[in-house]
Parts: sequence; structure tokens; C-alpha cells
Amino acid sequence: MKRRRKKRTPMSRSQMMQAVHSEDTKPEILVRRSLFKSGFRYRLHRRDLPGSPDLFILKYGVVIFINGCFWHQHGCKFTSRPKSNSEFWNNKFTNNVVRDIKTNWALSLLGYRVATVWECSIKNDFERTLERLKAFILSDEESIEI
Repeated sequence: MKRRRKKRTPMSRSQMMQAVHSEDTKPEILVRRSLFKSGFRYRLHRRDLPGSPDLFILKYGVVIFINGCFWHQHGCKFTSRPKSNSEFWNNKFTNNVVRDIKTNWALSLLGYRVATVWECSIKNDFERTLERLKAFILSDEESIEI
């Protein structure tokens, strides 16, 4: 039996969206704690780097973005588009995706290796995601999407 979603008023929707944070999200904190336990040391949200990566590991020249599937339009089951105000949302999501591509390109030009970890991979199989991320950090690969 399919559950009906409660219709939201513009005010309640606005309050929900204001509560969304771009830093210190649950997936980000999970990854940070696990990498720290594994001996990796990092800096958070370096504003002097393109895109202010969630994690920056200087020793390995690695920047890590932990992306929400909804906001960055991953295309998995967690990706959706709001039905109301669709023109605004389509522009917002398109701009987010284009900005991500430009940011990754700019970071690679600066000589950094870029890892993008998707929220769905953390939810589906956190241990495997973490192992792949650790292997990437220690490797010579240019970039990875997990």
C-alpha cells in the first residue's frame, strides 16, 4: 500500500529548506570519523580551494566532496525534483551540476585528486564505500566517484 505524502504549505516547505545544512551533515560526519579512526588527518571546508571541499587531505593531495543525491542530482532513487516551482528547481539543479563539474576541473588543474562520495553509497554499503575511499586516497588515481 502506497503512503500518501502530506501536502506542504509554502511556509512549511520554506522552513524545511532553511533547516538543510551544507556543512556537518550526517553522511559527512560519518566519513570524517571513520577516516580519522583510520589515521587520516584532514582539514574541513577549505574556503581557499574551489568548491570549499568537505575534506582536504594535504599529505595525499586529495579533496573529498560528500554530495547529497537530491541536491547534486545523482540519478539514484534518492534523486527527485519537486513538482511545484519546477522552473526554479530545474535551474537550481542544473547550476549545481555545472558548478560541480567546473569545481572538479579547477581542482584537478591545481594538482589535487578529487573524490566524490554520494549519499546513497554511504546509506547502502558504508563499509565498502569507506574501503574504496581509503584505497583511492592511497592510490595515484586522479579522481573517483563512489
